[in-house]
Amino acid sequence: MKTPPAPVTALLEAAIRRYLALDPNSRARLEALGTGVVALHITGIDLTLHFIPGDGFLQVSGRYDGEPDAHIAASPLTLARLLSDDPGAPLPETVTLVGDVELARRLNDLLRGVDLHWEDLLARLVGEAGAQRVRRGLCGLRARWHRARDGVQGRVGEQLRGGPLAGRAEVEAYMDAVDRLRSDTDRLEARIRRLEGNRPGGGV
Repeated sequence: MKTPPAPVTALLEAAIRRYLALDPNSRARLEALGTGVVALHITGIDLTLHFIPGDGFLQVSGRYDGEPDAHIAASPLTLARLLSDDPGAPLPETVTLVGDVELARRLNDLLRGVDLHWEDLLARLVGEAGAQRVRRGLCGLRARWHRARDGVQGRVGEQLRGGPLAGRAEVEAYMDAVDRLRSDTDRLEARIRRLEGNRPGGGV
């Protein structure tokens, strides 16, 4: 198993310290972890980060001698989505959780609040080739979300043009789906633009 580069763990620790110092809700999220240690394994590159709570801080290490209380496993692409969503958002189905699932969810909510470009951090971990695969995967997700959104809008349009009338609850469910898809697509496009700007020769 690979050990993450020290500059990466130091960067992540510094971002977490800033978050704990500035966000009034962050302390409660840290305290909710108790003394539970979480191992975050990035599949495909065989690399694991350990998150070890302390008194008012959260240590990030590539090594841990004991047995973590919870394990999270995800690919770089899934991890980019996982950590870029808003706190409280559901975990992707492709994430594997073992051990104390609630502890893993609490850590994930804490990390989602940290002001850090997670794609940039992943690029440092997986290298440019891996970052390109993440970009291609995100672009593919964007295309699928666009197709799904267009399909939902098309069904609503057919009903408005005189198709079989649906109940109010069904129409509202359609519209909620459109709103969620639009929000997901907008957020995904913003991530892709950030990734493209970080490529050599890309934007600032």
